[in-house]
Order: sequence, then structure tokens, then C-alpha cells
Amino acid sequence: MSTAVPRPAPHPPQAVPAARGRTVRLVSDDAGLRATVERVCAAAGAELLTGPSAAGSPGAVADTDLVDVRHAVRGRVRPGTVLVGRPEDPGLWDRAADLGGCAVAVLPDAAGWLADLLAGGPGGAAGPGGTGRVLGVLGAVGGAGTSTLACWLADRAAHGERAAALVDGDRAGCGLDVLLGLEHQDGLRWPDLLRIAGTVHAEQLWPAMARAGQLRWLSWDRSLPDGSAAPYAAVLEALRRAAELVVVDLGRAGPGTADTAALCDEVLVLTPRTVRGMLAARWAAGLLPGTTARLVPAGLNVADVDDALAAATTGLPVAGSVRFHGAVPEAAETGRLLEAGRSRRLARDVGALLDSVGVVP
Repeated sequence: MSTAVPRPAPHPPQAVPAARGRTVRLVSDDAGLRATVERVCAAAGAELLTGPSAAGSPGAVADTDLVDVRHAVRGRVRPGTVLVGRPEDPGLWDRAADLGGCAVAVLPDAAGWLADLLAGGPGGAAGPGGTGRVLGVLGAVGGAGTSTLACWLADRAAHGERAAALVDGDRAGCGLDVLLGLEHQDGLRWPDLLRIAGTVHAEQLWPAMARAGQLRWLSWDRSLPDGSAAPYAAVLEALRRAAELVVVDLGRAGPGTADTAALCDEVLVLTPRTVRGMLAARWAAGLLPGTTARLVPAGLNVADVDDALAAATTGLPVAGSVRFHGAVPEAAETGRLLEAGRSRRLARDVGALLDSVGVVP
């Protein structure tokens, strides 16, 4: 007689634990900033922990720490911390560099980038696909007015209701901010970016840039180079995503300008209407293989060089010209350069150049 072996009772099904959302700790006593972070966390599916109001104080350990710039203390900020603040907070990027190069989120402008980061997404990673146009301005000779023209082109685009940025690509020029008469204005400068680790995204960069009216600008300063390479490619790619037009002052033509010029969609080579100017422009054109470039003769036509002769000599098609204006040198020394460029005659020349490169002024 066989004996039935009892079957073991089935195990109850194991509950699958729900995916844990990221936890976030904010160190700030700013109610407005906290409200913004709460909305970002909600969008990212992250949990905002209630915690102490001082960086480094005991509290719940979170996946990500957000620290208000006013509460950031050197030596008490964990790796991976994101420094948060508002556009009007002075020295935000300097403070981030002092803390070891932590990421920066200028709120509310960088809310989308921060939400991606907290959700474990790309965090606004920069990559190809920005739609903005990058226009370089290169001087065939020194003193041609390269920086002046770059300022006027960017300013005209910005006042045409376009998001426009002016970028200083001439490290030896001691800063476009001086030419603008805004060297004392707080805002992001190139040395701040040299000290920041990781990628700078459009959502971080754009609100931190200094402004002149509707124009945003990024300038070098008077500090001596320390050997660090400027992240021109990363910054210009980020600005493509934020601006319709980015104008880069490339400075005087030389072997060191070719790499930065290659990052531009088009380069305008500015040169005086002189024999030496035309020869120098032909030499500058040889530094731009594979780069779309056009010539801009400028100033008085003292050598009887018309556009046809200029194009034949340099091998570059003429995009337009900029006439001489005797008030410009004084305007550049008194902080009225942009105002001078808005005069009827000069504005007409600048507008024609923008139109020639496909930007309706």
C-alpha cells in the first residue's frame, strides 16, 4: 500500500520592493528657494528630506545634497554636492570653484537640468544638436576693430528680440568687459569656468552670464594665463542651445586662433582697406582651411581698394563693409561703445553684415 507524500505548502509570493526614488537634502533657509526645489523634486520623482539648515550639520544622509551658496562652508561639502542660488547671487561660480568645483544650479533657470540630474537622467548633458549660430570675428591685423565689430554684431542681434551672446575668444585682450565699460559688473568670467570641474550646461551657463541690456556676454579678465586650456568647444556648444546667435571675438589672426575659429559656423575677417591689410587678410584666410569665411573691409579707403580687388587679393568673398566713424575711439574709452554702434550709419552697416550671414537684423 503506497503512502502519499504530502506536498509542501507553497511559499507566499514575495513582494517586489518598489523602486526607491532619489532623496535630496537642501541646506537653505530661503523659503522661495525651497519652494523651487520642492517643485523640481516633484517633477523628478525625488524625495526632499527635511534637515538642518547648516551645511555639515548632522542629518539624514541623502543621495544628493543641494547647498545654498550663502550656507556653503569649505571643507564641509560632500563630493557630488550641487551649489544652488539665484541669478542675483554674487560670486556663485567663484564659490563653487573654491569648494572644489562642484556643480552649479542657478534657479529657477536651471530647474530642468536639476530635475534631470535628480531623476538619474542625462542632467542636461551637452551634445551636438544645438540650433544657435556661432559667428566668429577675426582681425587680419591688430587695431582693425575686431572686438568693436563683435560687440556691435551681438548687440544688434540682441536688440532685434533675439537671444544673443558675446564671447571673448581673445585671451590676450585683457577682457571685452573693459571695452564695454563693464569691468566692475559682477558675472561669470572665463577664469571661473577654468576652475569648474565637469560639463557646463546651457541651463547653468545662461543665467549666470553678465548682461548689457538684452545682451549677455562672457569675457576674459586681467589675470595672467595659468596654463589651463579654455573650454571653448563645450561653452560654445552650450550657448548654441541657449542663444540664436553667438558672436565670438577671435582677436588678431595667428596660429593660435585656428582651433577656435574652426568651432564657428562662419568667420568674418575684418581688415582695413590698405595694401598691408589686404595682404594680411590673405594670410589670415590661409589659417582657416575648411572654415566658411568672408571678408569685411573697414575704415577709410585710402588705397583705392574696392570690393572686387579685395576679393581677388584675399580669395575671400566680401560680406559687407564698416565705415569709419571718428567718434568710435572716444566711445570705446568712455563705456559708450554699444551706444555708438547703434547710431544710424553704423547700425546700417552692422545690420547688413548680419543679413549677409543669414541673421535678420
